[in-house]
Order: sequence, then C-alpha cells, then structure tokens
Amino acid sequence: MTGRGQLRMKRHGLQGLLVLAIVLLTAFLAAPQAWADESAPINHWNVDVNLSLDGVAHVNAELEMDFSKTFGRGPVFVLPTRQPGGEDGQFYRYEISGIRVSSPTAPDQIHTTTDKEGNIQVRVGDANRYLHEKHTYQISYTVTGLIAPNHPKSHLDEFNWNVIGNWRGRINNFKVKVTGPEDVSKAACWTGNNYKQSCTSGSSGKTATYSLPSVSPGTPVQVVAGFPAGTFPGAKQNVEYRRTLSNAFSLTPITGAATLVTTAGAAFAIVKIRNRYARDEAYLGVTPGLSPHADQKEHIGFLPDDLNVAVQFHPPKNATPGEIGTLMDANADFIDVSSSIIDLAVRGYLVITAQKDGDHLLTRTEKDQRELAYYERKLLSRLFQSGDEVTLKELGDEKYDGLDSEIRELLYQRVAELGWFRENPKSMRWSGIAAGFFIIAAGCLLSLVLGYGIGWGLVCLPVAAVGIAVLMMSGKFGKRTAKGSAALIQARGFELYLRTAEADKLRFEEGVDIFSRYLPYAMIFGVARRWTALFSQLKLTNRFEADTSWYQGVDLHASNSAFYTRFNNFCYNFSDAMFTAHEAARASSYSSSSFSSSSYTSSGTSGGSGFSGGGGFSGGGFSGGSW
Repeated sequence: MTGRGQLRMKRHGLQGLLVLAIVLLTAFLAAPQAWADESAPINHWNVDVNLSLDGVAHVNAELEMDFSKTFGRGPVFVLPTRQPGGEDGQFYRYEISGIRVSSPTAPDQIHTTTDKEGNIQVRVGDANRYLHEKHTYQISYTVTGLIAPNHPKSHLDEFNWNVIGNWRGRINNFKVKVTGPEDVSKAACWTGNNYKQSCTSGSSGKTATYSLPSVSPGTPVQVVAGFPAGTFPGAKQNVEYRRTLSNAFSLTPITGAATLVTTAGAAFAIVKIRNRYARDEAYLGVTPGLSPHADQKEHIGFLPDDLNVAVQFHPPKNATPGEIGTLMDANADFIDVSSSIIDLAVRGYLVITAQKDGDHLLTRTEKDQRELAYYERKLLSRLFQSGDEVTLKELGDEKYDGLDSEIRELLYQRVAELGWFRENPKSMRWSGIAAGFFIIAAGCLLSLVLGYGIGWGLVCLPVAAVGIAVLMMSGKFGKRTAKGSAALIQARGFELYLRTAEADKLRFEEGVDIFSRYLPYAMIFGVARRWTALFSQLKLTNRFEADTSWYQGVDLHASNSAFYTRFNNFCYNFSDAMFTAHEAARASSYSSSSFSSSSYTSSGTSGGSGFSGGGGFSGGGFSGGSW
C-alpha cells in the first residue's frame, strides 16, 4: 500500500472516531437527569391542609415555577414516608396516598419512585421537552400519621409538620393554611436550619395560617397547629423501630429481670462445669495421699486448693519420672521426656557417655524390655531406630522428627490408663477451648438474634460469659481422679523431701543407689543441681558413693560442678536435637513440595412538642426542585 493510501485510511479513521464521539456526547446530554444543577425559582406557593377527625391530612398545594430564569422540564417533589424519632432506632412512619399532579399549561405526566429510605420521588413533566416560561402546578395527596394526640408537653392534639424540607430553589410568597374539625388552640411557625427562627403564624376559629415572604434554598419550614385534646379520636402515630446496637441491648424492667435470671443460670452453670471438669477429686475420710482399703467404701469429694502435704521419702509406688511430671501439672513437657531417658539409663536400659567434643553417645543394652510401659519401649525404639548407638547430634536428623511429641502424647495416654485422670488431659483442655469458643459464639449469636429481633440482646450475654469462663478454666480441664490426687499428694511430699533433705537426714536403702534412682525425679522438680551437690558432699565425708556407671565420661566424685554441667548439657542438647530434627524435616518437606508443584410497628411516643421548635414531622413534607 502506498503512503498516500495509508494517509487516506488514517483520515477516514479519525473522521469515524469524531463521529462516534459526537454521537456519545449527544446521547449523554440528551439523557434525562433526576435533578437540575440549579432549580427554577417559585414565584408563589400556597399549601392548604384539611384535617379529618381520624387525623388524616388532605394536602392541596399550588405553586408557580418560573422556568424563564432557569429552564427545566418540570418540578420534582420528594415526599418522606419515614422520619427519625426521639429515641435511638425510632422512626415515625407515614402513609401517603392519592398523589395527583396537574398543570393547565405544562406537561403534567408523573413518574413516581420510592428509594430505600422510603422517600417518594414524584417527577413531573416530559423528559424530551424543556420549559422556558412560568407554569402553574397543582399537587394533592393524603398523609396519615402527622397528628400527635394529647402531646405530653402541650396537652394538645398537635399537627406538627415540616411542610418544606430541602427544596433546592428559592421560594417566594410561601403560605400555608391548616383547617381542623375544632377551633385551633395554638399556632406556631419555625424556620432556619435549627428550626429556631420564628415566622408569621396566626389562627382564627378552626383555621391556622402561616406565611413567609421568601424561603432560601435548602431552608426548612415547620408549621404547628394545636387542637384541644381528643379532637382527633381516631388518630395515632405509627412508630417503627429499627434495631441498633444500643437499643438491641436496651435495659428495661423486663429485659433486666430476664437478664438476672440468665445470669443466675450462668453462674450455676459455671460452678457445675468447674466442679465437673476443672476440680480435682479426692478421697474423703482417709489420710491425704492414701486410698481406701479394699473393704472400705469410697467417699469422693474435691481436693482443697490449700492442702498441706507431709514429707514422703519415696515417689509414688511404681510411678516413673515422666509419669509423675505429667501428673504434677497435667502437661507432658519436654523435661518429662528427657528425664525418662535418664531414668531408663539409671535402670540399665541404655548407657550415656559424655564425649570430648561436648556431644553425648547413647548405647542400648541387652536388658529385657518386657516390663517397661509402652511409652518407654517406644522411646527406646525411636532413639535406636538406626542401631544400638546414636549421638545427640545424629538425633538432629529429620528421621527423628516427632520423637519428643510422640512420647509426650503417649505420656498423656499413660496417665489416663493409670486412672489418674478421667481422660487424656490434653484432649480435655482442647475440648474445653473448643467448647468455650462455641458457647461464646452461641451466646453472641443468640444475643444478636434476640437483640435485633425483640430488643432482648442483654438476656443472652450471660451465655457468652459462660463461654469466657470455660476458656479461662480450660487450662485446668485435665481433672485428676481421686486416685490421681492421692498420687499427686505423694509426689508433692516426695518433692518436698528432695527440696529440703540435708546430708545427715537422708534415708538410705540397702542395695539402692538413691542418688541415681531419684536424680530423674529431681530433674522433674527442678532440684537436680541441689541433689547432685548433696551427694558430692557425702562422698567427701566418705558417707556414700553413688554409682554413676550409667553416665560415663564424667566422675561425680571428682568434680561435682563438671558432672552437673555435662549432665545438664545433655538435657539441653537433646532439646536442641529435637528442634533441629523438626526443622530439617520441615525444610525437606518444603523442598519436595517446591519441586512437585427486624423491625415492628406500634403506636408510640410523639417526640418533642412542636411549639418549642426543633423540627416537626416530615412525612409528606416537600423537598425537591426542578429537573
């Protein structure tokens, strides 16, 4: 194609775009707008209101709109059917019917719409015809709900109406006439943004009149006519309540009484839940720490919080350090796992050897494991899954990931199997947390439903409080049985012994190395340093020599501090190894995944008296302008 041909095509393309732009602009300008930017002024506006005995207001209005100053298609009237009341969430509702508009000189077809706030918009005129002269319009309709019978402040039947709301243009020569079935007792007129500026008003017989020479754009006008109480026997105000956060939880005599009942029920429920799930049981009628004889009837109550314990020279019978550690706080901690390893070493199932580089070597022995608890056999099998020897550094490999958590879970099962807890304490705590959140959610949901439904939101808040209490108590949901509490008292007594025993008051047993035997328990109670130092002193006086053949590489008797330091490092290094194994497994997993990749209506209050200003009922009052 030649350059000239290309230029011709470009020129035709630009012409096409220009034509399209003109068409779109013309369509946009021709589209009817709901409002004109500036409303045509009103030369005069007369409103005539006749009130029937049932309180219905029959409105007839005539206005002259001057389109010679601001052209437009016709007037737009906005008639409110709902108005906020004096209380939070309260709305007055008005019924508007029989809307008719006519004009002797201008198009008077109407288009009516209602927005979500209940405002009726009446648009008058022809969308395709602009007006340039003065035109007169008549509008008529009826409004129900503008009468406040026997107002508590004025003691009159008040017709209190915002006849003009937010009119967008200037109004000149504005007049209102209100006629009722009885003589008018009092009349008032208010204008201004706060309805504090009075305007001309008067009354004669059954008619009240009001007038303003001009009304500025956006300035409201309120007219009030008071009739003797009982003038409108059939009149009533329709009040609609929209639920808000405050009135949904309002305190009334009824909701207050109901809330007291639910609060009492919630308090009772909290006590019952605490007693059932969060208080340890205990044998009654026997020495604390002991169990009833086989021929003795069991009486079970609750374990006192401030129970004093007596010194016990032995741990609970056949109870291992890991089991005691889990029993003490209803938690299977890392120290419970590491103390179990030391206990197995003391009992001859493995040997721990301190290495010169700070590491430790664990060596499995040939001792028969059939007498061990399942969690102990599982611990040994996991430690030595790759052979009879393993170092702590090697335990940091990803294949050992989960070793500690697996043993802790087995410890939870073990203490439940021993009958020390009703159920697995960890599971019970999680159940308590889940139940707490569920009860909170249920209480809040019920409060919202009842609150926004009938205003009774307060009544169910105590239910949510029960959920909060359950959450706070969930940490104690590992409830001990009476058997478990007896073992707990013995364990606390044994802890007291390890914490307070002096070298000259130790209870030695023939053939038993109490240093090594009780060292894992001292770890559980946090007194391993004290226990080690105590037996180092005994060696210096030649009163006792501990057998530490289960822990090679450091001699307790040669250096107490060195033994404790290396022994303590074993526990920390084991913890680090488990963390390293977990991180290695997570990194491996990440690498693998990366490569593979309500409202109701009733008769209500009347609000403030219109004779003090402040705005009246806006139902059916005029807002709008021209379009």
